[in-house]
Amino acid sequence: MHNLNIPKPTILVWTDLSQDHVAKLEELNDPETINNFFIKVFNLEPNTKRTTILCDLYYYALNFARTNKFNHEQISTFISILKRVHEMCIQTPFTNMEETYKSFKALILKHSLSRPPYSLRIFTADTTKKVIDYIVDTYFRHYKMYKYIFTATIDFNLKFTFDGMTRDSLKKLDEHGITITADDTNTVKDHEEKQSQNDEKHVENSELLEVRKLIQAMVKEEIQKIQSTTTDDAQGLRPPTDKHRPVKSSSTKTSKSQAPK
Repeated sequence: MHNLNIPKPTILVWTDLSQDHVAKLEELNDPETINNFFIKVFNLEPNTKRTTILCDLYYYALNFARTNKFNHEQISTFISILKRVHEMCIQTPFTNMEETYKSFKALILKHSLSRPPYSLRIFTADTTKKVIDYIVDTYFRHYKMYKYIFTATIDFNLKFTFDGMTRDSLKKLDEHGITITADDTNTVKDHEEKQSQNDEKHVENSELLEVRKLIQAMVKEEIQKIQSTTTDDAQGLRPPTDKHRPVKSSSTKTSKSQAPK
């Protein structure tokens, strides 16, 4: 479902059909004359299929109003509600039936309750039911038909490209009667260029790895030499232990005892 903003409902009496227009319609009975009247009032393009369909829609709506003895205000409002429903429907080629129906209900409520200036009671309860049943049966029942006729057609163009195709594969396709377009050839060229670039990057990466390994080996060797030299120097500066300390010879002095005099 394609989300659309539902327009705020407004009071439609005398909006599209004025009092003079409705009075003029009362004098017309011939279908062709009535259709020409709607073409002129609603600024429709003459002699088109869409205009013919719209004129039939308004003509039979007018006959329904006359059959149910609608007054001038009710005729003007009824035709305007039907016109707004159609305009809401054809706003987009995508499905918007739910939004259109919500807008339709809001318009019906706007003209069924006496709450001036927010709403006016143009239709009685019985007339409201008749209007709802008629528009649902004649318009919403054929909603998809109006949508198809009055909205633009959306075309989807699908295009397939295959990565990794080579010129040999294109030749084989050509031999089997499969058409090869310029886009397919360009795709192959792009693929070959990308493959060539990837090969060059692979060669560069291999050379970088060799240089990196060589540098790492040299650095490792130098570190080992430095560690070995540091160990030897540390041993030369170590203080001597008791085993290596020289022993000094001490002479013992013997004291002679003095003889008694």
